[in-house]
Amino acid sequence: MRRAVILTALLLTAAPAAAAPAASATAPPKLAATLETCTVSPLPAQRIASFVGSMPARPHATRMRMRFDLERKRPGERHWRRIQAAGFGVWERADPKVAGFVFTKRVTSLPVPAVYRAFVRFRWLTADGTTLRRAGRHTPACRQPDLRPDLVPGALSATLDAQPGLAVYTLVVRNIGRSQAGPSSVRVGTASVEVAAFAAGEERAVTVVGLVCPPLTPIVVRVDADRRVDESAERGNGARRQCPLVLG
Repeated sequence: MRRAVILTALLLTAAPAAAAPAASATAPPKLAATLETCTVSPLPAQRIASFVGSMPARPHATRMRMRFDLERKRPGERHWRRIQAAGFGVWERADPKVAGFVFTKRVTSLPVPAVYRAFVRFRWLTADGTTLRRAGRHTPACRQPDLRPDLVPGALSATLDAQPGLAVYTLVVRNIGRSQAGPSSVRVGTASVEVAAFAAGEERAVTVVGLVCPPLTPIVVRVDADRRVDESAERGNGARRQCPLVLG
C-alpha cells in the first residue's frame, strides 16, 4: 500500500509530510477520513491541518481513486463552504495490485478564525474504467481560533507638565488578544512614545508628553501607531477622547 503526499496551499503555503511504510496484504486499511494534525498558532505559517483518507482494495476492482475537497465555516456562518486550495479537488491514483490506498493532504497558513474539514471521495474501478463502488466521508473538523494579540486604547488622563505648553498624558492600553503583542508605539495627539511588549490580557498605563490640548476638545489617541503588531482586529487601534485637562 502506498501513502502519498501532496504539498498544498489555500492561497497559502504548504509543508511536506513523511511517507508511511506499506501495510501488509493481511491488514488492509479501513475505509476512513481522519484529521491527522490540527495545529493552532498566532503565526500564520504554523497553522496546520492534515487530513488522511484510507480505503481497502475490493474484489474485481483493479484501480482505486481518492479525492479531497477542503471546506470552511467562519464564525456566524451556518453552512460549510467548499474552498479552493492547490492540490485539492483532484483525483489521486493508487498503485496497481495493492491491499489499500492511504493519502495525506496538508495545508498551512490557514486564515483565522475559521473551522476546516475535508470531504474525501473514494472510487473503486475496473480495468476499463467502470466504477464498481463509490463512497464519501467527512473528516473531523480543525478549529482555528484567532490567537493574535489585539491592542486597544482605554481611558485618557492628563496633567500639566513643568515646561510651559506641554502636558503629561496617561493612556490606558490593553491587550485583549490571546497572545503577546510585540513592542510598538502609542500616540496621543501629535506626540508618541515607544512601549515594550504587552502580554495577553495585560493592561498598562502609558505616559506620553505632548502639546497641551484645549480643554473639552477632541484629541486622537492610537495604539500600535506604526502598525508593527499583527493584530486580530486593526480597526480598534484609534479613538477620539475628550481633552482631560482643566485649566484655570
